[in-house]
Amino acid sequence: MTTRVHLTQQGRVGILTLESDNGLQILHRSTLEDLHRLLLQASAQPDWSALIVTGSGDRAFSAGADLHELAELNPTTALEFSHLGQRVTSLLADFPAPVIAALNGLAYGGGLELAVACDFRIAATHARFSYPATKLGILPGFGGTQRAPALIGPSRTRELMYLGRTLDAAAATAWGLVNAIAPDALAEARAWAAELVTRDAYAIRQVKETIGMTERADFFFEQEAFANCFRQPGINARLKGWQEALQA
Repeated sequence: MTTRVHLTQQGRVGILTLESDNGLQILHRSTLEDLHRLLLQASAQPDWSALIVTGSGDRAFSAGADLHELAELNPTTALEFSHLGQRVTSLLADFPAPVIAALNGLAYGGGLELAVACDFRIAATHARFSYPATKLGILPGFGGTQRAPALIGPSRTRELMYLGRTLDAAAATAWGLVNAIAPDALAEARAWAAELVTRDAYAIRQVKETIGMTERADFFFEQEAFANCFRQPGINARLKGWQEALQA
């Protein structure tokens, strides 16, 4: 079931929407490629003051990567897949204008990594957050191990990633993972974007670049660690089993 990506514009604000028939917004390889292409296109818009990233409906922002596709990976292709995901999250992190994630539901795995790469995260009251990768025998490979500690600290990141726990919106806010909670995350994101439109875009860009200089990360090490997980005996069958259980 393909996840489609749409890019629209409302005034000086861009809106990037993930959409799928089941509302889970699974990140297939083709989805990541579409995100990469549209983010490059959006980055070239000189007059945008903000970009909102969201999912369609109220079930999920994104439930993460396609486990069927992950189950077919080997160490070599896993390295390439991690690199693709990191190219997408890097475009979000380095976007020339502030990026707001409107988290309208679940943000799991790669979906949470997309959100963590944004400048702000606004959650619906029913939103839930998790990095379940260690339950699957792998680890977050789209930059999450490098970006999450800057938001919630190394200890909370270990708790979230080692144990694969699920946080509700209130806990995520208390931890610093989420900036704000609202009944309608997209409406609140639009309100934040409207406020950003009134600010000096050049100054904000300079602030964003300067803050970015303080965040040192080793993304290639994460790629290698993700790929090494696929050296484990039985990992592909385990991933297939998880996918089948989720669909049951």
